[in-house]
Amino acid sequence: MITFLKNYRSVSVSLMAITIILCNSFISHGKTAVPVFLLSGQSNMAGYSGGTNELSNDQRSDVDNVKIYMDGDGDNSKKNKWLTLGFGFGAMSFFIGPELSMGRTLSDSMPGTKIAFIKHSVGGTYLAKSEHWLPPSSNNGNGGGLYKAMMSTIDRAMKSFNSAFDTTQYTPKWAGFVWFQGEFDAYEIGYSNAYKQNLTNLINDIRAAVGVEDLPVIIPMIDVQNQWTYNSIVRAADDSVSQKMDNVNTVETKGLPTDGTHYKAVGYITIGQRIAQSWLAMDFIYEDPVHVLNPYNQKVNRVDYQTLSKYRVNAFDLSGRMISSSGSKNIQNILTQTRVPSGVVILNFKQADNDHNSNKMKNQRVVNLNNH
Repeated sequence: MITFLKNYRSVSVSLMAITIILCNSFISHGKTAVPVFLLSGQSNMAGYSGGTNELSNDQRSDVDNVKIYMDGDGDNSKKNKWLTLGFGFGAMSFFIGPELSMGRTLSDSMPGTKIAFIKHSVGGTYLAKSEHWLPPSSNNGNGGGLYKAMMSTIDRAMKSFNSAFDTTQYTPKWAGFVWFQGEFDAYEIGYSNAYKQNLTNLINDIRAAVGVEDLPVIIPMIDVQNQWTYNSIVRAADDSVSQKMDNVNTVETKGLPTDGTHYKAVGYITIGQRIAQSWLAMDFIYEDPVHVLNPYNQKVNRVDYQTLSKYRVNAFDLSGRMISSSGSKNIQNILTQTRVPSGVVILNFKQADNDHNSNKMKNQRVVNLNNH
């Protein structure tokens, strides 16, 4: 797995720009990527504690470089608009969920990085029910009502992204999915037994929907209260999925203070911190940076693998997604493997000599893989 560096840039090029590139005129303006996280689940993702006398002023304060777009449960005045992350993005205006400390931990770990959260959570809901979160792959391609609502929220958030960040300078880039749910499925043995497959399908469907095949996924597990009769089955499903699927981690919540159903504010603070720390420790498929080097731009309509064999090459598609890492010995195999789409890629490269004093790529070519 290629490492996703936490301070990163991407190149954003429209379809029109791609056409121009193929006509040997390169659009060279880079945009800073904004990592985007989807937060979803039921009431403990929504958040049902205000933290009266529990939280410090610092813990309640805004996180200026994190913007959030919320629908589902929550304060109506905060829904369907991009706002600065702060206190009150829980199920009510005076509640929080895990989002606040997750955002603060990410912000503290990546100072100066703009971050975006899309939150859609609804309490008292099931993954297994067709009117709730049932993923399309579990229901002959027809997602549940809440699944569809979540997709609509994502669509609205992305269409209005410019109200949160200047899209002449910034571009959204999917970075993670946090799924905090399962208590209600744990009420019934049939739903509990189906949880592993439904969760697998949910992750696959979300990844397909956002176009990132190994999007990082964090799963805070449900607590072990007796009221969640089959919590052990749901928790085992979480563990099994995290072990079998790439880039999926679980986060433990057992033992954190609750009111018997929902976590107290200090519990949400801990869960959010654990989510962020888990994400920060994961490996990813994006690389930093995709440099655009005006003096060295060269355009080729065909990949000359014999020439490229003389160079150490980093290859990226035009979204900034890394295709191969520096030092690869067989660039032809990498660029023609089935997971690499046809189209235009950017190659950053330098002569494969004995100069080990610089890790920066010295040159750049734009190539059309349709002609390989």
